[in-house]
Amino acid sequence: MINYYPSFNHLLREFTILGGNQCGIMQGFTVPVVSSPPDPYLKSITGRMPNYHKLVLKNPTAEMQYHLSGYGMYYEEAMVKYMGESIERYSTVVSTHLAKDRIIYASYEDISKKNNAMPLEYLNIYTAEQQIQLSNLLPAIEPRHATNKDIIGWVKCYSLMNPGEEIWVPSQMIFVGFKKNAEKGEKMFVPSFSTGTASHRTIKEALFNALLEYIQIDAFIIKWYTKMPSKKVIIDGSTILHILKKIKLGDDSSYEVIPLYLTHDIEIPIFGVFLKRKDKKIPYILFGVQGDLDAYNALLRGTMESAAILSLGYYHALYDPEMYNMADYNSAYTDLDTNVLFYASPKNYEKKDNIINELIKDEINLSSLKTQGKTSDINTRIEYIIKELSKVSKYAVYLDMTPPEVSEMGWHVIRVFIPEICGMCLPGFPFGNHPRIKKFGGIKNEFPHPLP
Repeated sequence: MINYYPSFNHLLREFTILGGNQCGIMQGFTVPVVSSPPDPYLKSITGRMPNYHKLVLKNPTAEMQYHLSGYGMYYEEAMVKYMGESIERYSTVVSTHLAKDRIIYASYEDISKKNNAMPLEYLNIYTAEQQIQLSNLLPAIEPRHATNKDIIGWVKCYSLMNPGEEIWVPSQMIFVGFKKNAEKGEKMFVPSFSTGTASHRTIKEALFNALLEYIQIDAFIIKWYTKMPSKKVIIDGSTILHILKKIKLGDDSSYEVIPLYLTHDIEIPIFGVFLKRKDKKIPYILFGVQGDLDAYNALLRGTMESAAILSLGYYHALYDPEMYNMADYNSAYTDLDTNVLFYASPKNYEKKDNIINELIKDEINLSSLKTQGKTSDINTRIEYIIKELSKVSKYAVYLDMTPPEVSEMGWHVIRVFIPEICGMCLPGFPFGNHPRIKKFGGIKNEFPHPLP
């Protein structure tokens, strides 16, 4: 049912509440990404976020890439995604400040005596050698593993597996842009990521999307770094083939579409999609990963996410070409830009082709994949995902991270943390000591992952 017409006018009114150069939570303008024929083209919108991290961290020189964008076949879809992503990023950054009074500082030895707390094995997720290397690059991080005696900030979250149960988890793994409390003697052992954070108009939809994001990142990280083989997907659905042709990703596209089925022990359809440029020019390889209970929707979204990264490759080629050289030869891959440019660069393309080929074993038709738990009922969808997660997780938790000013606008932001599976990692520092990585054979892929 169409509730608003024209719908884009309604979205612009929504945007004026969120965006404004004086009092908005994001800057009051958007920029549509330019089409570059004959390349794939989605309607895409990007913009800028004020430097909230400088205020929260009390560091005017601190830098953070927000990676804000929205994309889709229509500008309405792109605008909705852009607003949702902006709210998510804003809430993620300011949540550290909002939750400061909820954090307690204690050793694992002390907190575990009276409370249910996450075991330290899920904090010590880097090898001893990686911990030293990471400390050299990021001095705030300790060059050793955490012990039972180390003082750590803990925040109380709510269990996903046992409703009503509370679990204490390290705040440094929950809050992005985390800054350790030196006055309390706190030690920091890992950098944090926003994996598992989602915004939506309802709490349950935000929770569902946060869970889905965590699971799709885990599937990709495991497959990429352990080189667990994946099947190449043959797209045999007429509707999805029509949509791909419409966005210039059909048979006559300038890019080859290479979808991989990444699902393994958590039965939810997850796809990683490579786009590889046929004429071996910039941007050469693009990549996106998406999951959904509907396999067709998951693959389409993964393909669109790949296509949406195309403008990033062009931008650096035009305005910062030296970054391409750094990505190829000098980067430690402690950011989520140079790894993308490493694959976008056509230099040594044979090596990059081989990286992809080594991940593929056999083929599978998209039509043969069973859609898992497909339903419009949000309660049923959440129950299905939690049931699947219960196979591998005991300490999965969630936290409502909605700032008051965002709540007043009718949005909700939920953070999910699932320590037993893998969230996003620095491309050059996969979790070599994580129990789940070790379970599937350890780190075998020496190359950085391609996700932005």
